[in-house]
Amino acid sequence: MKSPTRQRRRTTLSLTATATLLATLPVLPAATPASAGTAPGTVPGRASVWLTDLSTDTHLAKQAPVTWKTGPAPAGSVITVDTSRKYQSIAGFGASFTDSSAWLVGTKLDAAQRNALMRDLFSRRDGIGLSFLRQPMGASDFTVSGNYSYDDVPVGQSDPTLAHFSVDHDRAYTLPLLKQAGRINPQLTVMATPWSAPGWMKTSGSMVTGQLKPDSYQAYANYFAKFLKAYQAAGVPVRYVTPQNEPLYEPSTYPGMSLPADQAKTFVNDYLAPTLRKQGLSTGILGYDHNWDITSYPESLYTDPATAKNVAGTAWHCYAGDVTAQTVVHNDYPNKPAFQTECSGGTWEGDEQGGFAGTMDNVINGPRNWAQSIVRWNMALDTNGGPRNNGCSGCRPVVTVAPNTDGTWTYTPTADYWGLAQASKFVQPGAHRVASNTLGKGSIEDVAFTNPDGSTALVTYNSGATERTFTVGWGNRHFSYTLAAGAAATFTWTGAQHGSTAPAAIGSVDIPFRNANGSQALISYDSSLLAQQPQVRVGDQWLGYTLPTGASLSPPTGETALSRDGWQATASASSSDDPPSKATDGDASTRWSLGRGMQPGDWFQLDLGSTRTFDQIVLDATASSGDFARQYEVYTSDDGTNWGKPIATGPGSTVTRIQLPTTTARYIRVVNKAASGSWWSIHDVSVLAPDGKSTSSTSSDKGVQRKSAQMPDGTRLSVAYNSGTGTATFDVPWGGTTYSYRLPVGAAAIFTTRSA
Repeated sequence: MKSPTRQRRRTTLSLTATATLLATLPVLPAATPASAGTAPGTVPGRASVWLTDLSTDTHLAKQAPVTWKTGPAPAGSVITVDTSRKYQSIAGFGASFTDSSAWLVGTKLDAAQRNALMRDLFSRRDGIGLSFLRQPMGASDFTVSGNYSYDDVPVGQSDPTLAHFSVDHDRAYTLPLLKQAGRINPQLTVMATPWSAPGWMKTSGSMVTGQLKPDSYQAYANYFAKFLKAYQAAGVPVRYVTPQNEPLYEPSTYPGMSLPADQAKTFVNDYLAPTLRKQGLSTGILGYDHNWDITSYPESLYTDPATAKNVAGTAWHCYAGDVTAQTVVHNDYPNKPAFQTECSGGTWEGDEQGGFAGTMDNVINGPRNWAQSIVRWNMALDTNGGPRNNGCSGCRPVVTVAPNTDGTWTYTPTADYWGLAQASKFVQPGAHRVASNTLGKGSIEDVAFTNPDGSTALVTYNSGATERTFTVGWGNRHFSYTLAAGAAATFTWTGAQHGSTAPAAIGSVDIPFRNANGSQALISYDSSLLAQQPQVRVGDQWLGYTLPTGASLSPPTGETALSRDGWQATASASSSDDPPSKATDGDASTRWSLGRGMQPGDWFQLDLGSTRTFDQIVLDATASSGDFARQYEVYTSDDGTNWGKPIATGPGSTVTRIQLPTTTARYIRVVNKAASGSWWSIHDVSVLAPDGKSTSSTSSDKGVQRKSAQMPDGTRLSVAYNSGTGTATFDVPWGGTTYSYRLPVGAAAIFTTRSA
């Protein structure tokens, strides 16, 4: 069994801890940033500076500008910005007016306070310029009065014609706030996500748990269309929807619905997309809307060209896995954009400084990994972190709405507000992220953008424990700045870049391809991504490859599974109910399970009984989706004592298929290298060997474009991109053997070579 993802990250802490956190926040009559009446402009020859340093009670305060110096940046800690290298466009930064948030803002604040808050949130000139809202369709874990959908009927009844459909619940306080936000910021993007279909459409008969009934698919598609039309008529156009919030998690106490990838494909392809088109709705559909740790789900929506046309991109959450998953999926399917649509901070991050650190990590590293939006969770909560609907008891909002001693209500900005502000006030919708290196965790982290008006914004954060002095280089100009530990500074400037930038200064390479429609498919690669792809050691080299979902790498001969007679399985730890032997019993319904969350160093081992020759290991966790090793290394041994160096490494997946050079050994050990709250489980393990029978495959690489590049560290890249109209198959020389690679339409394969 595994811990629920959301509950694992949103740890419950005491109300005392919450109150202590709130007591440290600045109490302002309004959350307007310092000098808010002045647009974030620049001075010729200088860069403007806006600083948040919680240790000195400084909140988005404009500082003295810094002056550019001519010439190359001096050696040392240098952040190089190259505005000639552009990446994804930015839709915006924001949060969610959950039912709880909208109720607090819409009914507890008086008109003056409400208008001041909305100005502070959505005006770029007078506030922080939020421009993206993710709205729950019906009840979530943050509602005032329990569960509701837009078509509720008595238990045991149904409404397939949606005769009782109504968004009247939202008219009281949610829709007025969304309309007001759109008036203040006309560039606002609204997306919508259901936590559950109406209970009568589900196998559980309830908004809690269950799946969508097959005979409800069309009714549910019609439900989406009615919602979109109702919101449009109310003055709130919705640009994107996702079919389901967190489709791989069924909470037991608040609305949720399981929607596996195959069901999502059927619903989107056969019902939702056709229904929206038929009814003249141009709303885009984003897939997945869940955590970084499962990349196969969103990629599976792209493997079929028909489905890929119906899915506009991937929505991501931050509660499990690593943000680099967004880059992995982008490089696998480079035409599909990424959106971060939920990332809540909370009391598990500690004090206000910890919360600010979490927000800045989200604001900087989300866009660095291709996110077009950054969306925190609740826009507003009370001092108890509510009202809640049996959900997270430690989540932190963007603003806290609370009563004064005289019975009136006011609002106070939190760490999320100030963290979002460092980007949202200065990065306009339609901006593009541009190239910059980062000094990394424990030092100065950064992300850079160019706005539609030609200005540049560089967001920096000192994630270290000590003050840091660094230099910003831009073409043939530079300036230096000192930033306190835990402080953030945004630099803005105008003008054109003069002078070139050495590729080594950025640390990554860009590899552009051309689509049939004239658009560009851009892949960007740096050495940190090596850990995100399988690699095998052949002689004195590591040979790596990416394998997008739907792709395959096949050896030149067929494979046969080794007999399990005489095998013995052992592990570093096991659940008492799931011993290692259950991974080798041939029954996919049983499993070996670690019995706790994964930690680096956990291992699973096979004694094959005698020395055997093999070239592939398959670890199948299909029946426990998500319970796979997040990062693995493979060792072999002849005696079970001396293991030597690893012969393979890479990321795990639901079915982890580990290709190896032809290897002879008796013992195999797979070692987990990354932490996760999920239990590591193996339902079936197979070891395969070449059967000697040639497997001829017809090479059909029409539409495949190929390019090569070299990283500053010497790693060599060879990239193939399928811009054609059908699946491509081509030969890949790999470790002295020619393999066959199958590449879906719109996908890219990256092959790497580096010294072992």
